[in-house]
Amino acid sequence: MSDNLLDLFTGQAAPTGRVYGLVVGIVTNNDDREGLGRVKVRFPWLSDDEESWWARIASPMAGSGRGLLLLPEIDDEVLVGFDQGDVRFPYVLGALWNGKDALPETGVLDGAGKVARRVWKSRTGHLVRLDDSGSGGKIEIIDSSAKNSVVIDTVRNTVTVIADGDIVLESANGDVVIGGQNVRISATTADVQIESSGDMRLAADGRTTVKGTVIDIN
Repeated sequence: MSDNLLDLFTGQAAPTGRVYGLVVGIVTNNDDREGLGRVKVRFPWLSDDEESWWARIASPMAGSGRGLLLLPEIDDEVLVGFDQGDVRFPYVLGALWNGKDALPETGVLDGAGKVARRVWKSRTGHLVRLDDSGSGGKIEIIDSSAKNSVVIDTVRNTVTVIADGDIVLESANGDVVIGGQNVRISATTADVQIESSGDMRLAADGRTTVKGTVIDIN
């Protein structure tokens, strides 16, 4: 590479040449103090202490206060292009897996060449999985501990919420409504408490049965 082109990337001279096509780089800085979601990149031909101008990130959707925000991590490998070949205006077009950074999951095909699972996994291990396998599939949201999850199962027509701790349903200014053909509330190791700061009503079109070793009504 010519010294003049190297100067373009290091900012030591006004750009007189152009770089067309795409290049691969490594993210070195994602702390854009102007809040524009940009990153800086180190290219293979630069030394470790040299980086690009701030690069805007292409997103499937972006607009005023809306869009899909997926900021690359430091040391992520990315694919970069330049506005009209001008290296002062780089764009990150996407991220790349490689021999060091492996896919979050493998075996995502169903054997017939169709994609059976699509995965979104964060750095700490939080996971969103869209499973199109089988006759219906499911949608899974799982935290990094794998102890807390929400699963929407299309085959069984169920929504399952699992938590290692509490499950809290709150409505600040409205009602919380639980309905179904049958509603069961059970506690395997502790009490069941139903409290109200106002009136409480129990009503049934059929028989009402209250059972307990001791029943206290105050």
